[in-house]
Amino acid sequence: MLGRYARRKSRRRARLKPPSTRRCRFLANYRDGLEESKEKMPMVEPSATEEMNRYKEYQDENSVLCRLCNERHANFAEIWYLQMCLHPFCKKKLKELIYREVPKFDLVKCPFPGCTSTLLREEIYELIGKEAYHKLQEECTIGVINGFKVAHCPKCNEKWEHTAGKPDYNQRDDKGNKLSKKAAEHFAECRARCPKCGTNFCVSCLTVPYHIGFTCGEFKAYQASRKCRYCKEKIKGEGASSLPVFKDVCKNLECVQLMQKACDKILPCGHTCYGFRGEKECLPCLNEECVKKNPQPTHDTKEDDYCPICYTSGVGDAPSIKPQCGHICHVDCLLNRLRKRWPGPRITFAFCECPVCRKWAEAPQSPEVAAEMKQIKDTFEDIRKKAVDRLKYEGLDKDKRLHDPSDKFYNNFEEYALTRLSYYMCFKCKKPYFGGLKSCENVNEGQRDYKESDLVCGACASDNIKGGMSNCALHGKDFIEFKCQFCCSVAQWFCWGTTHFCEPCHAKQCKGQYMNKIPKDKLPRCSGPDKCPLKIKHPPNGEEYSLGCAICRNNKANVKPF
Repeated sequence: MLGRYARRKSRRRARLKPPSTRRCRFLANYRDGLEESKEKMPMVEPSATEEMNRYKEYQDENSVLCRLCNERHANFAEIWYLQMCLHPFCKKKLKELIYREVPKFDLVKCPFPGCTSTLLREEIYELIGKEAYHKLQEECTIGVINGFKVAHCPKCNEKWEHTAGKPDYNQRDDKGNKLSKKAAEHFAECRARCPKCGTNFCVSCLTVPYHIGFTCGEFKAYQASRKCRYCKEKIKGEGASSLPVFKDVCKNLECVQLMQKACDKILPCGHTCYGFRGEKECLPCLNEECVKKNPQPTHDTKEDDYCPICYTSGVGDAPSIKPQCGHICHVDCLLNRLRKRWPGPRITFAFCECPVCRKWAEAPQSPEVAAEMKQIKDTFEDIRKKAVDRLKYEGLDKDKRLHDPSDKFYNNFEEYALTRLSYYMCFKCKKPYFGGLKSCENVNEGQRDYKESDLVCGACASDNIKGGMSNCALHGKDFIEFKCQFCCSVAQWFCWGTTHFCEPCHAKQCKGQYMNKIPKDKLPRCSGPDKCPLKIKHPPNGEEYSLGCAICRNNKANVKPF
């Protein structure tokens, strides 16, 4: 075994050996003026024979061979030696290589055969300048930096490491067709979503959104071909119409139906109008070139942008409309949204709002849309008037929020009434009726599984109930009063549009003692008209029963002024 002194001497000798990597590092540090490396790692010059064997292929005493231009240069000022590998190249060709490679890969590899070195950033700064290099970096789309594949978002210029996924050969495109093997593999390798702005694009050709179902080459050929403006399929032979505006419509039945609903005019700019048939004023041009020149008329919406209602196809893929708010959508999507009305049992008006700006989607240029909006407005006005009267009857007009100048509901009785009160559409008379406070809705577990036939207003319900007054000569049927469904008391609560509660029974329901789940035979029994608190004969508890007009009863008893 070596002693301590022998081991130190052996290590010292090992440090003096001049491997090529140490020599390259030394030369790089020497050119940058880093003199500290001299003390740590003194250079040992190789022999003349080794130096000659190393450079004899491309350098002699009088000239240097550039492997980029394959010419010998006698003027050594035209030559640049790479710091990492010392391979010489002429500066002119090296600059051309930088301008060609940086936008693609954000780095430049040594072009010498078999060499794996890269140009240092400081070298690139000295050759083309720092500003020019950063401009080239901004153009970089995808490449390899420090061994990682890098993607570059075409919209926000964000860069990140892109990792190819595993191909899913059962994947389908937007139309439900199964992807080919090449398309599935291309999707796994090149489809990316920007982590900053969420843009979905192809990292290879920068197409936005990603061309699912096509490779880059296939998509380029598809773009150049003649295809249907609706289904996007290639058109073989003649189209569905001889009119110039519909020359790019195939004979598919769905496409023909869309064509019959579409505007048949060509705009002054020469592009197709994507509006609907019979519109009084044509839709602004959705062509990308026209939108770039003037994005204001369409809110920067182009023909390929998704409809904000269906989010399944572009606004140019079907006849579209521009409501008064200015956000363009499909006519059929807007009509279907209006015709379906509110999604649940309680009447709400979010369905008639634009999904982008939340303004009412009024479009008087379309008779069908205008007719639907008129019915919706009539319902809204009816509810607004009834809600204010009901607010006073329920005593909510004395709420502190209505009299607090700092509150948003200060002196705003209409908005507060619409916020606090729930209204439902009667299944029989098709008129809105009061269904209780909105705070009651969270208590009802059966709110999701409701039946439209169960939603009956007090006026219609009183027609089917025997006993008591079912109509008031002064106030009509809107304020018909009911007994509690579960005991012999006057109901103060009407919840879910179907059930009347008195205050104690409503409190039990809210605390989890669900009265609506108790069987009828286990509810309290009435002792008869003489002992009943209501002093009337009524059906057994568990059934709805009308007591007559609430306003008249209150005025007569002088209990609650109205």
